[in-house]
Amino acid sequence: MSRQPRLIALLVLLVIAILAAGCTTTPPLAVETGTVQVTSIPAGAELYLDGEYRGTTPATISGIPAGSHTVELRLEGYERWSAPVTITPGGTAKVPAALMDLPATLPVTFATTTSPRITSGIPQIHVDGYWMYPQGATSSGNPRPLLVHTEAFNVGTTDAREVTVSSNFYYLGHMICWHTVYLGTLTAGGHVSRDSMVTCTLPSPMNDNELDVKFENLVVTK
Repeated sequence: MSRQPRLIALLVLLVIAILAAGCTTTPPLAVETGTVQVTSIPAGAELYLDGEYRGTTPATISGIPAGSHTVELRLEGYERWSAPVTITPGGTAKVPAALMDLPATLPVTFATTTSPRITSGIPQIHVDGYWMYPQGATSSGNPRPLLVHTEAFNVGTTDAREVTVSSNFYYLGHMICWHTVYLGTLTAGGHVSRDSMVTCTLPSPMNDNELDVKFENLVVTK
C-alpha cells in the first residue's frame, strides 16, 4: 500500500475517534429516591411533606430524596399530626396516623393547690405527663402507636387563652419523634389533662425503660 492511502486511512480513523469522543458525555449522577405511603384515621386529611402540600390521605408520594423528612397531617376538627420519616433509596416508608378529636371546648377543672411562687399578671404553665402503649397494642413491630398523657396546670394569676406543647420522645438521649399537644384555654388556677396518640418508629430491639417523653417548646397565648 502506498503512503497516500495509508495517510487517508489514518485521517479517517482520527476523525471517527474525534467524533466518538465528542458524542460521549458523562451521564449525571442519579439522585437516590424513595417512596412514602401515608394513611390516616379518618381519611381525607391534608398531607404536607416538609411543609409542602401533597394531596390528601391516603396518599403515596414517590421520587422523594433519600434522607430525613417531616410528614404533617391537617384535618378540620382534629389535632394537627406530625412525625419524622426516613426515606431510603428504593425503599417505601409506611406512615400510619390516628388523628385525635379537637373538642370545641376542652374540659377545665380548678386546682385546689397553688404554687408558693406566683408572678402577678402572667400565666404560669407547668406541664408533666407520661407515655404508655395503648390497650391491646404490642411492644413489637414498627411504627408503633404510643399513648401520651399530658397534665397542665396554670399556677399564675392570668388566664392563658391558648396553650400548646410538644411531647418529644428521647431514646438514649436522642430525639426520635415528636407530637404537638393542643391544650386549649387554661384559666388562672386551672388544670387540664389530655390523651394523645402518637405513631413513632422505635429502635429494635429497645428497652422501654430507656424511652423518655419530655414536654418542651411550650407556647402560651394570653
